[in-house]
Amino acid sequence: MQPAYLAYRQAGRTGRLGGRNDNSHMRQNYDKIFLQSISDQYDNLGKIDRFFLYTSGYENSNYYIRTREGQYVIKIFEGIEIKTENILFELEAMDFSHKSGIKTPSVLKNSQGELATEVDGKYVCVMAFVDGDNMHKQPLSDSLAIEVAAETAKMDQVLKHFKDGSKTRQNYEWDLKCALILEKFVPLLPKDYDREIFKNVFAEYRKIKQKFLKMPAGLIHNDIVPHNWLVKEGKLKCIIDFSDMVFSPYIQNIAVALHLVAFAYNWNPGQAKLFIQKYSEINPLSGSELKLLYTLIKARMMSFIVEFNRWNVEYEVDQQRVETVNDNYKFLKKFIDFGQNRFDQLVGV
Repeated sequence: MQPAYLAYRQAGRTGRLGGRNDNSHMRQNYDKIFLQSISDQYDNLGKIDRFFLYTSGYENSNYYIRTREGQYVIKIFEGIEIKTENILFELEAMDFSHKSGIKTPSVLKNSQGELATEVDGKYVCVMAFVDGDNMHKQPLSDSLAIEVAAETAKMDQVLKHFKDGSKTRQNYEWDLKCALILEKFVPLLPKDYDREIFKNVFAEYRKIKQKFLKMPAGLIHNDIVPHNWLVKEGKLKCIIDFSDMVFSPYIQNIAVALHLVAFAYNWNPGQAKLFIQKYSEINPLSGSELKLLYTLIKARMMSFIVEFNRWNVEYEVDQQRVETVNDNYKFLKKFIDFGQNRFDQLVGV
């Protein structure tokens, strides 16, 4: 089992910004002095005696810190084109979820009584540390898949408290409503990638888009995937990272989860059926929603490939993203070979 921080990089080796060239967005390295300047904005956290950078994400910088007072996680918001209102709304939704009994992080308030803190021109937050293993690329038990499905459904119910999605990221490339904006980046893919596959996925998505947009919708986490689960002794402890939160159809939340739960590193199609069955006990899904699911999962896989490849081309090559692109190209082809008929039969359409 991998620890939550995966293969961490010791921060501070390359200076505060970690040599990210001219790109000031996405995960970076920070030194102890900067992290302490964040901790000092909170009452009674004390001096940092140990810290490291989590490397399981792609966008924001997340640091484990330990002080005499306890263990915490600092999140530094560095997403591309993320706005202040997006950050504040994310923290509000996370705080509400935690207080509503959902297994999500507890966000600490700073000495001013606020969830968000501005330090050196960047917004940050501090969360209570949750002891658990990150499940990225790990085998997933049926019982864990079922438990996460239940928690996903409960979260979808709780987040119905928020009626207005205007404070989430708009025209966001990780929102399946906006999948077609990625089509123009297909030419950037490696030369040995079969363009016809992507052409077909976009064409299939176009056919279902209007039906998809008419499905029941609300505020969704939009990234309930294994690298955002913390698990201890086979039990779910926490779902982290609300940064991809959007106001979209609930079936999108299922498609995003099933991509990496059942049809990626942990290739286990049977868990898709278990996940949907458990989710539907709490938040029922209609046959009309389930009929769209096969195409939505393909669109999600396509988004992973096209968007992460674009980041490598337009910013700088990151080996983690290169591996993600190549792996998901294999998963997409395997899922296409699995076929819609088998998938529909599996999930009961």
